[in-house]
Amino acid sequence: MHTCFHPELREGLIPLPEDEAIHVARVLRMREGEPLRLVDGQGSEAVGTLASVSKRSATVRVDEIFRESARPAGLILVVAPTKHTDRFEWLLEKATELGVEEILPVWTERSERRVDKHERWNKVLVAATKQCERRWKPLLHPACGLASAFDEHPHLQERPGAVAHCMTSVEGTPNRVSWREWQSSEETAWLAIGPEGDFSESEVQMLVACGAVPVHLGDLRLRTETAGMAAVAQFT
Repeated sequence: MHTCFHPELREGLIPLPEDEAIHVARVLRMREGEPLRLVDGQGSEAVGTLASVSKRSATVRVDEIFRESARPAGLILVVAPTKHTDRFEWLLEKATELGVEEILPVWTERSERRVDKHERWNKVLVAATKQCERRWKPLLHPACGLASAFDEHPHLQERPGAVAHCMTSVEGTPNRVSWREWQSSEETAWLAIGPEGDFSESEVQMLVACGAVPVHLGDLRLRTETAGMAAVAQFT
């Protein structure tokens, strides 16, 4: 059964968003009477019946909506967007499919490009949410500077946190431990992953001062998007 995204699910006849309607009509070539699964990314899900369809519009009859009252808690990814946005979008897609809870893009000292493509990135999350049949779309925060992240998002300090970096040692901070082992005892957490050039020493020190445990993701040096995907996949 095909899944469509609708930000305002309700019972009765509801029009699909135009992009969803076009996909249903022109790509899937669906006909009236066929079933559709609908999600709103906020914990609600419904199975409806296609009531009408034309080239650019479609309506669905929804009889019952199933709702989850609370977003499942898990991993918050605090990550520096990559220079090439396609790599970051790949991370957004895979992190969504693997169950990440929230994503907070941050600008760091070594960030090469500082463009918040929030609308585009959110569309990637919507598509991935439909693909993996999640009820909850990951919460995507507006990009902000790393230095202000904890002031703007105080809920980060309500859960354990970690910072992944590639340096052998950073003055004034503990030695790195294995992310796989550290996260195994945590039900919720946040993890900071830096840009292509890694965090600076001062940024690691700042994150540790905010409660982060220094971690590594193994013996190999990973790209930002690979590190993010691996960390989410390992979080259990």
